[in-house]
Amino acid sequence: MKCYISDKDVQFQETEVKFVKGSGGEMQQVHVYPEVSYQKVLGIGGAFTEAAAYTYSKMSYEKQQQLLDLYFGSSNNHYNFCRLHIQSCDFALGNYAYVEDAQDKDLNSFSIDRDRKYIIPFIKAALDKDKDICFLASPWSPPAFMKTNGEMNHGGKLKREYYQMWADMVARYVSVYEEEGIPIQRLTVQNEPAAVQTWDSCVFTGAEEAEYAVRYLRTALDNAGHANVKINVWDHNKEIILERTAESFGVEGAREAIDGIAFHWYTGDHFEALAEVRRRYPDKELIFTEGCVEYSRFATDNQVRHAEMYAHDMIGDFNAGMNGFIDWNLILDKQGGPNHVSNYCDAPIMCDVDTDTINVKLSYYYIGHFSRFIRPGAKRILVSKYSPDIEATAFENEDGTKVLVLLNRSENDIAFVLNADGKNSGKMEIGKHSIMTCCWE
Repeated sequence: MKCYISDKDVQFQETEVKFVKGSGGEMQQVHVYPEVSYQKVLGIGGAFTEAAAYTYSKMSYEKQQQLLDLYFGSSNNHYNFCRLHIQSCDFALGNYAYVEDAQDKDLNSFSIDRDRKYIIPFIKAALDKDKDICFLASPWSPPAFMKTNGEMNHGGKLKREYYQMWADMVARYVSVYEEEGIPIQRLTVQNEPAAVQTWDSCVFTGAEEAEYAVRYLRTALDNAGHANVKINVWDHNKEIILERTAESFGVEGAREAIDGIAFHWYTGDHFEALAEVRRRYPDKELIFTEGCVEYSRFATDNQVRHAEMYAHDMIGDFNAGMNGFIDWNLILDKQGGPNHVSNYCDAPIMCDVDTDTINVKLSYYYIGHFSRFIRPGAKRILVSKYSPDIEATAFENEDGTKVLVLLNRSENDIAFVLNADGKNSGKMEIGKHSIMTCCWE
């Protein structure tokens, strides 16, 4: 068995541990049960925002290649499941829409030329590293003319008379991106549909999301030849995920038209609510679509705390039934942007475009303790541990390899014995404020 350890001082320090027959005794057990399996993993990745793509474009060719190698391909973090924004979001250089003419119901003026400047070249460079990256796309706001407040920012609602045109625009987006060689496998109806933000935003109730998905978006996608594209609702925080999901699936036809529930982390853990959603809707995908360290809430550069935020949430969400995890911006500049409303945040990799330097944060390595070893198609398996100070989740990949991720956020080193497949590791230890991934066949 190989084990990899990271903390503030070392990253992926490798050790070899021999399994021997027997349980290893009764005490200090971390017990993995590969015969007990749960949900399948779709993948792990981050978001190709315009901010990330613009920052990438300002780096030298050598640094661009380094950034791509850090995230994509067979080495390093091996991202394979990524998010795109439909039209502008807060991490864009400004508001923009693919159609600006309210009378253009046939979408003759539809154009993604803005995306072709920065976003699409970045995506294609990543696809050159890994052609099998899966993409989920989310809108932050319809065009201003479609909304009750007449602007893309500050919430507002999609006017009923534009439900069909907006659905047709989203379907056209999928078609045009496919023509660019970028297949979109999943959509969400609306990013953060319960929030009125100072940036691009639009408000839907749960019933409105479902009605739009059932009567308009599903039909538009099917008519455009995209029956394989899956639709997700909510795409917001977990504290009311149960209520919103129940409201959406209460709409006639929603069970058939909606394939999954997307969620964020900004209001805290709520793993219990997520687990109940998994229990109620076992056939639906649960996808984490956004989380970041916001500068407005976490002003200090405590890299250990930030890295542990990621690992803790990933473990909790996976154990509650999550299928896929997508971080927010892949990269940002040294200010935490660009962002057209100064809503700056951290990213696992930060770039100084003035000095052409890359700052790889500890959070990058903590995410890598999952993404480097858990492959698409893996199934989560049961893990039981003796202490609440050890956080743990485990998986079996399609090739039979097992992966155990352990997190210790405490101030003390913790001893344990790993027991799996009728064998044990002998006494091991996970250091204080560290993360460990163990792999075996």
